[in-house]
Amino acid sequence: MFSVLRQRYLDLLASVYIYNEHQGYRGLERLLEAIRRRYPEEHEFIAAVEKHTSDERKHYRMFRHYFERQGAMPYHVDRTCGYVDRFITIIFRRNLEDLDTEQLLSSDALFFKLCRLIMMTEFRGMKQVDQLLRSRMVQSSPALMKIFRIVERDEPSHCYPYQHWLRKRGGHEPEFEERTVDLWIHYSLTLIKLPLLYLTPRLRRRTSWPDEVVVG
Repeated sequence: MFSVLRQRYLDLLASVYIYNEHQGYRGLERLLEAIRRRYPEEHEFIAAVEKHTSDERKHYRMFRHYFERQGAMPYHVDRTCGYVDRFITIIFRRNLEDLDTEQLLSSDALFFKLCRLIMMTEFRGMKQVDQLLRSRMVQSSPALMKIFRIVERDEPSHCYPYQHWLRKRGGHEPEFEERTVDLWIHYSLTLIKLPLLYLTPRLRRRTSWPDEVVVG
């Protein structure tokens, strides 16, 4: 019985990560296009965002492989489990997919805000991975430990380039609202949302992979 409950927890954890990694690289692809248009001379920053995008895609594929090796699909989780989704929704008052890139490009304040949200999301991710690597439950899964060690190695390069780039422009310090939202999302996910999902008796699994869904 314990092994079944443990596997349910691990699969739910990996399901949340696979959702966030997919949303992450898809959103970063759009951000990358915007940065190339607005700041074409920022070659170092562009290269850092390219690496970030590539790493998020790699992480997604690792979590997908984790499920493929089991012959299982991830649990069906939605944007309420998406860290950056919820950040964008609360701060910008719209879904991640509905962000107006042209509007963001027209305003330094809005563009810097978006970069700060990504920076804060990645800093939060660093802390979360550190905790997971010390979790006995996660340590019981060599496959997940291998994935999270790779994520841990990659995470610093996802945080600091945004911080350094924004610092040069005097816009790297998170605002009070952004810090408050960051804390709210973190604790509501870990203390409310994920436990509720875990206790949902008939939590269904996906029938297709996120990268195979065709958006009409």
